[in-house]
Amino acid sequence: MIALIRSETTKLLTTKATWILALVTVLGTLPMAWTNSASSADLPADSELLFSLVPIPPEYQGFEMAGFGYVLIVALAALWSGSEYGSGKQIRTTLLATPKRLRVFVVKAVLLALVVALIALVTMTGTIIITHAAANTGIDPWALTPAIWANLGGVTLAWTLTALIAFAVGTIARTAILPLILIVPLVIGVGDFLAGFWPGAKFLPTTAGAAMFNDPASGTFLDPAMGALVQAGWAIVLLVAAGVAFTRRDL
Repeated sequence: MIALIRSETTKLLTTKATWILALVTVLGTLPMAWTNSASSADLPADSELLFSLVPIPPEYQGFEMAGFGYVLIVALAALWSGSEYGSGKQIRTTLLATPKRLRVFVVKAVLLALVVALIALVTMTGTIIITHAAANTGIDPWALTPAIWANLGGVTLAWTLTALIAFAVGTIARTAILPLILIVPLVIGVGDFLAGFWPGAKFLPTTAGAAMFNDPASGTFLDPAMGALVQAGWAIVLLVAAGVAFTRRDL
């Protein structure tokens, strides 16, 4: 088991795409957070130039920047699940070295979850600190409130569960393409848009996840706890299906 963890960790961390996507997520989001906050610092709370015409409570400000990294996290998960099924069929080598397929699947999923959670926490904590430092929100950026930390936990969990969902879809399809086609439109706002006029869209995986770091008073999202349960349910069902496919299907 230790050898498997070591080999999969090496595989994930020596892949250029992992570092490129992680760095672009962090280094791309933070400057945008500063630009967005600094440019709106002197505007009235109901200005039409702001992200929302309705004033956003301070504990939810800055979380709109999660969308950029969300796309890159889905790309990372899709590549991690589908890259070994390319023309080289690296997955055959992996399973020859470790015939116990379920262990391989679980280790891959756990490693992805840990990496994505770290990226999410670093990216969004920096984003929120910058937001409150650049804008007149009344929040000390170096002493974030418990409500803001709860939302940071929510966005970290949402990114992680979304990555696991993309990983499961990629494993089932044995390609990185399908999770990109299915999930990227949802994370760039299609799910939230649909939820504006169709209540059933609140139960889509990414929209349910967004409930964990968006203002429930907007009426667009589920209660945060319900959102977490719904998105976790999506992730568990898809991971079980992917695990079954991974362990029983011929290569």
